[in-house]
Amino acid sequence: MSNQIVLWNSPNGADLPANIADVVQVTGYINMLSDKEVAKIRTAFTSELYDMAVEYTWNRTVNILREKVLSFGREFVLEMLGRTEESVSDQDDFLSEVDIINLSADLGIINKTAKMLFLNSSELIRHYLSRNTEDELDITQANATIKACVKYVLAMTDDEHQISFTNFRDMLKREILTEENDVYRTLLTSPYFYKRTTVRTLLNLSKTQKGGELEIVFANMVSIIPTIWEDLLSDDRYPVGFAYAEATNEGNSSLVKALKSVLLKTKGFDYVPESLRSNTFIEAANHLLSKHYGMNNFYNEPAAAKNLQNLGNSIPAPALGKCITATLACKLGNTYGISWNAQSYIDEILQTLTIDRWEYYLNSVLPADEVIIFKLRNNEMAKNWIEVVEKYNLHEKNIKNGLVNKLLQASARGSIGLVKSTADEIYNTIR
Repeated sequence: MSNQIVLWNSPNGADLPANIADVVQVTGYINMLSDKEVAKIRTAFTSELYDMAVEYTWNRTVNILREKVLSFGREFVLEMLGRTEESVSDQDDFLSEVDIINLSADLGIINKTAKMLFLNSSELIRHYLSRNTEDELDITQANATIKACVKYVLAMTDDEHQISFTNFRDMLKREILTEENDVYRTLLTSPYFYKRTTVRTLLNLSKTQKGGELEIVFANMVSIIPTIWEDLLSDDRYPVGFAYAEATNEGNSSLVKALKSVLLKTKGFDYVPESLRSNTFIEAANHLLSKHYGMNNFYNEPAAAKNLQNLGNSIPAPALGKCITATLACKLGNTYGISWNAQSYIDEILQTLTIDRWEYYLNSVLPADEVIIFKLRNNEMAKNWIEVVEKYNLHEKNIKNGLVNKLLQASARGSIGLVKSTADEIYNTIR
């Protein structure tokens, strides 16, 4: 099968014939691997070593996506993840498979369908590679996984994976943007994800740039952040407050001045943390989430959940969103179920949440919480969500967001189909 007749349409992948199911034919469209690598996939598959063929194909696919993501620059990737250099190691292995898949979709390397298929494939492969799994990967599952890898990644014929946001990042440190600028006006009507990342980018640039570029960053910070402030949810306002507190502690007077101007314009001093206690909770929540998405998650989640629960019932406001997201992620589980041994700790955390804290999460975090919203598009996880809504009467809370209210009312009625479709609507508003 010649790969010359297949058109590549990034990020929608290669236009493979719909009726192709044979792996030998599918691998004929691979452009990103050597002949030797392709031969290994075919040999393993025809020898009925399906798990080996899938694992080899999957690892090559993820590595290619990792390279594409990191080509945008480590700092930019950290900004998109909402992390800092201090919170990760010096190596490039700070990206989990889930991070790589999500970022590949965010950066326009793969599309929404590929993201869904790859997230499912990640769970599938982790499940079958676990030593506790007695079942074997069958030919149908192997076929589907390999075909998805080829269609959306391995059949790539170009290296042009650039999006306007990378150019925008450079513009933020080289040009003072005003209301007359087309890019500035475009940002105001952009999806939520880009506004959130713009704030993170400006904060990061304010700590890394020097001289004239730093002055431009400050000017853009004072101009842009107040303009999009009302569109930001509380969880995405706290980083500005954290940056102000950090700059004050470090005696960085120029950054303090710029951030103070932002906070004065937005009346945002409520988002400045009183102590660094919040960081401890945020780190514990991120640790729990990383275990949830890692190998042997059912085994590793209990210790991480216990660690978060042991920090105490009074979660600081700046850490509340992260903590609830991580806790709910483990409560909803994944395609293969939940970590039963973690549930007692998870339930203890959820039971401490007061009405006002639930309302904060539902109004100020959930509308942009991709971790949870994405899970709600799965039948079993949607069922678990419905149980949470019923147990804590979330549908009776004071909800400001129309789509979130629709989601909660559908959950209260036990309508899995409507929960999934509403979650899809919310996800599309983020993007």
